[in-house]
Amino acid sequence: MNFKLTPLNIVTALSLVMAGLLIFGKPEISNGIDHQVNGLWIAVCFLAVVISFLSDQIFRKFIPSTLNLWVIECAFIIFTLVFVFILKLSVLNS
Repeated sequence: MNFKLTPLNIVTALSLVMAGLLIFGKPEISNGIDHQVNGLWIAVCFLAVVISFLSDQIFRKFIPSTLNLWVIECAFIIFTLVFVFILKLSVLNS
């Protein structure tokens, strides 16, 4: 099996770790966050896992070069973060 480490693999792993910490972590870790909000963060983490895993598989299928894969996946992650940040700012200002 040919395993390539990619940025979306790292995002997937970090999202799984974050969800695991929220599920199995001590209440002191969440700093008294309400259980509904905690459940929302768990759902967001699992959604990030699914989206990043599927995106990684799609990018791997269409981009054979590892260097190009890294560049495109990093650009995808940065674009997504900027989009979420702009969306958050627009929701907070309205």
